[in-house]
Amino acid sequence: QVDLTTKEISKESLDPQLAKSFIGGRGINSWLLYQHVLPDESPFHPQNPLIFGIGPLTGTLLPAASRFTVTARSPLTYGQGDANAGGFFGPELKFAGYDHIIFKGTSPQPVYLFIENERVELRDARHLWGKDTWETQRLIREELTDEDIQIACIGPAGENMERVSCILHGLKRAAAKGMGPIMGSKNLKAVAVRGSKGIKVADPEEFFPICTDILKNYQRKDLTLYGTPVSLLYEQKTGASWASKNLQSSKFPGLEKITPDKFNRDYLHHLKACFGCSICCGRTYRVKEGEFKGLYGEGPELAACWAWGTQPQVDNLGAVLKADALSNQMGVDCIETGDTIAFAMECYQRGLLSEEETGGLTLEWGNYKAVHTLIEQIAKREGIGKLLGEGMRNAAQKIGRGAEYYARQIKGQSFPAEMRGKHGSVLGYLTSTRGADHLRGIAVDDLMSVKYIKEQCGEEALKGEGVKGKGRATKWVQDMTTLPDLLGVCKIFYILSAAYTEFTPDGLARMYTSATGINLYGDELFKASERVYNLEQSFNVRVGGFSRKDDVLPERLFKEKVDGGPSEGKILSVDKVEKLLDDYYEARGWNRKTTAPTRETLESLDLKMVADDLEK
Repeated sequence: QVDLTTKEISKESLDPQLAKSFIGGRGINSWLLYQHVLPDESPFHPQNPLIFGIGPLTGTLLPAASRFTVTARSPLTYGQGDANAGGFFGPELKFAGYDHIIFKGTSPQPVYLFIENERVELRDARHLWGKDTWETQRLIREELTDEDIQIACIGPAGENMERVSCILHGLKRAAAKGMGPIMGSKNLKAVAVRGSKGIKVADPEEFFPICTDILKNYQRKDLTLYGTPVSLLYEQKTGASWASKNLQSSKFPGLEKITPDKFNRDYLHHLKACFGCSICCGRTYRVKEGEFKGLYGEGPELAACWAWGTQPQVDNLGAVLKADALSNQMGVDCIETGDTIAFAMECYQRGLLSEEETGGLTLEWGNYKAVHTLIEQIAKREGIGKLLGEGMRNAAQKIGRGAEYYARQIKGQSFPAEMRGKHGSVLGYLTSTRGADHLRGIAVDDLMSVKYIKEQCGEEALKGEGVKGKGRATKWVQDMTTLPDLLGVCKIFYILSAAYTEFTPDGLARMYTSATGINLYGDELFKASERVYNLEQSFNVRVGGFSRKDDVLPERLFKEKVDGGPSEGKILSVDKVEKLLDDYYEARGWNRKTTAPTRETLESLDLKMVADDLEK
């Protein structure tokens, strides 16, 4: 625990019962947030916590066990806020001997935390303030004379407390969802970690064969070849983009110019994996000629291709890579920032933003120079960047004149992709515990045939526009996608790319038990996942003030039809969405009006104390 105001640092052992109830990572982080938050104060209040946490499997030999979670009250939604990232920071924290760091208070001047095994100290960061994330990491490594130190830091956007900013590790591993400005509000520039203690697992003879079996038998050659932008090839085949032109159209004629095929041919430098990952979906790039000659970076992920390509209609791949590198250096979340820029472009298109208001910027579709300028203005809180850096909902409210109609956000957080015709996505976005979010579980619908859903929820639950059983199916998917966040392993590896079928709760529990020595069966692990999800929803109701009135979609999705691709002509129905929500609340055991978990639900999950809080 680090008090940035008093500079006091204390250590304590992890409570075994806490570990068994909430497992680790996001789970224990969420419990700590619930315990330490000041409900009636701003997310930026000095005594509201910022929490870093890793899971019990992070840093082990298990493939893709690299993840860390950052948690705080979200300045975008004012409810549960957390973000998850990979790379090497999480394992290094584990090697140093720590599972969680709780920051409270605000330092009177910029500082960074340095951890080297038992040595934990706050160091002056005034010379780092104003530096971008790449430069910050380079300078810290030079200062500490160690190239292997792993660092999570903020750039100018986080320092300026821009709500769209993120915490960055390496060249592109980002913990977003509003965590950057919380770190900036505490005058905390970075966390630098070096560990040499290593990790011992409880039962190597059981654990090691599990690891080797996964290495031998589970591969995703398409992700190794293309990374997450492989989805753009599917979009190219169907002739429609899932995230295009602020969702006013699914058509992007320039899609073929920014595909991963072109990236591999013209820009790929080499593949790069997170710690211990055998799929290796990352890559680095170098631009050798043209307008952006000399540019280098890591990525881009699918979300960045949408944010800097399909959404603003930019068909110059070099310009997309420039925006990707710039956003990582400035420390802005590509999803929230890219979505907000596309929203601003539509406002400009419809006469809701004038050139006078944009400071002379021509926000026409495809104008990549304007995109690059806006990224810097947002990060530095200059010009119209002051407005857009507040996030889409806040920007729309301040613009007025009907701009809120074009703001695709839920609870203050933007969503990047199309959902008309995909009821699983509708429910997943609406009921995510951290605002609109594609990683809290939306991939049911017609994207995959999951045996459990077909058997337990019925075949209609797997259909895009199905209603019956969709609530129960969404609950199951959300609980499944929570498990990797608790364990500290990659969600893409173990859940999403595996289509929810390769790795079961029983299998994950076996990994956990052999690593920790704590006996846990699959149904107990799954119950821990439900416990965490219900705890987070309780936080949203108690602290965020959420209720059913907040589980709403933008009006546009009920009035305008999709203009192309597999969902052409689709439009959402208010009645169907209400039925979907009723079905979901019933499956969860939540009150249909308040969306609070019922006492019966909470007590069945050993959360009586939380039930008492909600009752008060």
